[in-house]
Amino acid sequence: MNVIGVLVHAVPARATAVGAALAAMDGVDVHAVTDDGRLVVTACDVGAMFASDSLMAMNHVDGVITTSLVYHAHEPDEGDAVAPVSNA
Repeated sequence: MNVIGVLVHAVPARATAVGAALAAMDGVDVHAVTDDGRLVVTACDVGAMFASDSLMAMNHVDGVITTSLVYHAHEPDEGDAVAPVSNA
């Protein structure tokens, strides 16, 4: 699973609408919206939609000026087998 943290900069007058549009996306959570149009957002892989796909989609939301990837973490899914590491 991939988890990303994104800083979204939106047109200030559209920030609330941008937040609602982002929150409606699968795997996307909006954690904060400021009066000057900055949004703190996280996204994770959901089904066939990767977090990176969500990041690209954020750029197409009306009112978004720019997005910046500020955090990325990758962890194996619970069902994924992890191969043992050999020191030989």
